[in-house]
Amino acid sequence: MHILSIKPEVILYVYMASCIAVLVFNVLYIFIDKYRGRRLEHQSLEMVDEITGQIQQMEAGVDVREEYFTGLIRRLKKLEKLRAFELSMEEIRRQMPAGRTEKYLEQMRRVFLELVPVYEKRDEIEQAYFASLVEKFGIDKGHTAYDGLMDFMIRIVVHKGVFVRENALRALYMIGNKEAVLAAWEKMEDNEICHSKKLLSDGLLKFTGDRGELARLLFEHRSRFDTRLVLPVMQFIRFLGEDFRKEFLELLSKETVDKEIRLEAVRYFRKYPYEPVRALLQRFLQYHEYLDWEYAAVAAQALESYPGPDTVDCLKEGLKAVNWYVRLNSAETLIMGLKIPKKDLFDVYNGRDRYAREILNYVTEKIEIKGQEMELRETDV
Repeated sequence: MHILSIKPEVILYVYMASCIAVLVFNVLYIFIDKYRGRRLEHQSLEMVDEITGQIQQMEAGVDVREEYFTGLIRRLKKLEKLRAFELSMEEIRRQMPAGRTEKYLEQMRRVFLELVPVYEKRDEIEQAYFASLVEKFGIDKGHTAYDGLMDFMIRIVVHKGVFVRENALRALYMIGNKEAVLAAWEKMEDNEICHSKKLLSDGLLKFTGDRGELARLLFEHRSRFDTRLVLPVMQFIRFLGEDFRKEFLELLSKETVDKEIRLEAVRYFRKYPYEPVRALLQRFLQYHEYLDWEYAAVAAQALESYPGPDTVDCLKEGLKAVNWYVRLNSAETLIMGLKIPKKDLFDVYNGRDRYAREILNYVTEKIEIKGQEMELRETDV
């Protein structure tokens, strides 16, 4: 039967029936969603009383019965119960000082160990959620020996889902075992996992153990890592403030080392001056015509930490560079970093290099505009 032979009224009735069916579905979904929310809230409130009772027993010196943990393991295998546990603990933490819940959460380590085989078989969303709870409640924190929880987190760092990987890494940083972190990073390297360098460097700063020892351990094993993993380690060291000046100077001095690693070393020496580096940084700027322009541009910024007539002369040479960024960074370091007065730059302003004069005027005008903006803000306030 051809569609044109169908009466218009029939098509209209079918369309109206479809609209009504969609409307009924949406109404039922809203009611079911509200029911689930109330059910979860009710379960959460039930667990608040239950957990509070266990904490009070522990404070009174009464050991928690084995049957309680066995039943809790059985219940937390269901995702909605695990969610109820999270909400319950959040409510209890709002009601109690943190010190009162620590002992109970220490006991929860045995529960989460039993849950590992269960959630390892679940999808990536549930695995990411499980890892986030390990970090959130400090499960396994400070544990020195390898266990099932650490092994699970190390295994899932190679997951394709970025949230699973990031939550697993955060859990390992919270636990504070440096060997476990190294094992996770080696696993990422072996599986050629690309993770955000910023997330990696920021995550290392959340390590709860000795961060200096972690920095030393990861740096010592840098030969195992590709540049994408070495850089976050070096950034972590720079943010941490550990003394790696000799090691970084060795990297900076080798032309065979990856460019990004050498540039990161220059940024480190800008923050932590090291006199033996002065001549090398000046050389990057003096020979800018023969080197990659990025070396000269970053070195020009770093030289603000190495004041002196030799640095001023070197930066004046940088003003003549072909690359605009080299000239800009040299000018900003002279005027903003080293605070060189205009009279000491007389030879540049009256020299033959028009581009050197223009970049100095550009930086000067930019400073004046910023100053005017600050005055206007203060006036508005």
